[in-house]
Amino acid sequence: MPITTVIFDYGRVISVVPTPQDFEPLRKAIGVDLAAFKETYWRYRDAYDLDDLDAAAYWQEFGRDVGRNFSPAQIHKLAALDCQIWGRPNPVMVEWVRLLRGKGLKTAVISNISRNVGDYLRRSSRWIGFMNQVTFSGELKLLKPDPAIFHACLEGLGEPAAQALFIDDLEANITAAQALGINGIVFHSVDQLKTALEPYGLAESLAEAKTRSK
Repeated sequence: MPITTVIFDYGRVISVVPTPQDFEPLRKAIGVDLAAFKETYWRYRDAYDLDDLDAAAYWQEFGRDVGRNFSPAQIHKLAALDCQIWGRPNPVMVEWVRLLRGKGLKTAVISNISRNVGDYLRRSSRWIGFMNQVTFSGELKLLKPDPAIFHACLEGLGEPAAQALFIDDLEANITAAQALGINGIVFHSVDQLKTALEPYGLAESLAEAKTRSK
């Protein structure tokens, strides 16, 4: 069956991969060494992305673990810095989404992302307007690879699994999608993706997006 829908992960697929330097303003604002920052940043991230912790609770937990007591104003600043880390889209991928829509395909995003970061992206991101369906974990209280989050996206799109292609940087998420009958590609780079798209007849459109975004 032909592909009629392309579903994207957001972080490290539509967005660029954050560099260690991208995290530095946040780490310095917290005032901890790099090892403590990296360990604590991810410790509660699933709970944050699932909306079991809101932004205030996430940063309070973070502060407790590193011996800091953040004020509401400090939490607001930390949450804003965190949003900026994840707010930089890959222009090639954004242009490809736009081209796919122009060719009559549906597009969607499924992302494990906190309600706070999701709200920031909805306010600030041009690519959101190119999506037929936006499925953020913090809004649904569902995390990939839970099958329910894929079902929610497909239901919103009104498309069958067999005609959807899912692109994610984590193999576990692709495996979960494929178990539901969704086609899947693990994303490593734009060039790798272009090669992987050839069986689906979509490689040429990605090459065009790469040329246009230069």
